[in-house]
Amino acid sequence: MRTQRLSRIPLEGMIAGSIGYLTVVFIVGVMDVIGGQSLFHTPSLLGQILIGGFGDPTPGVIAAGPVFAFNGAHLLTFLLIGIVVAWLVFEVELHPVLWYGAFFALLCAGLLSFLVLSLVGEPHSSTLRSSELIVANALAAAAMGFYLHKAHPGLGAKIREHGDPE
Repeated sequence: MRTQRLSRIPLEGMIAGSIGYLTVVFIVGVMDVIGGQSLFHTPSLLGQILIGGFGDPTPGVIAAGPVFAFNGAHLLTFLLIGIVVAWLVFEVELHPVLWYGAFFALLCAGLLSFLVLSLVGEPHSSTLRSSELIVANALAAAAMGFYLHKAHPGLGAKIREHGDPE
């Protein structure tokens, strides 16, 4: 039973990571189009930063290389995060007391993501809206959490039961 559940971690993690990635792609794409920019405006800018360091990206120039580089790195990051979170859910199911540590780890990861997005966006605030990226990533985390909650419906009750001293 444990091995069967353990083997679900990569698949659940990749599904959760894909949900998070697609949520960010959709929200950022919609915000770019609403703002009168190309659908690939933000991925191009972030790709230029990723490839060229923190130098000035060229706004308005959409090149395939930076867009693919950013999206590849972005997808791999979300897949890795999804697998780690799926593993944490698995461990919390087995040992509900780990809920506190898992929550703290996810909170720290969220704050670190906020810091990184703020630092990347600050030098490019005229062309890159870091607040939209932060909101998109927060919604992605919520979507990933919703999926994992639906995949593990008894987890909340198990955590509450463990926290109840009686």
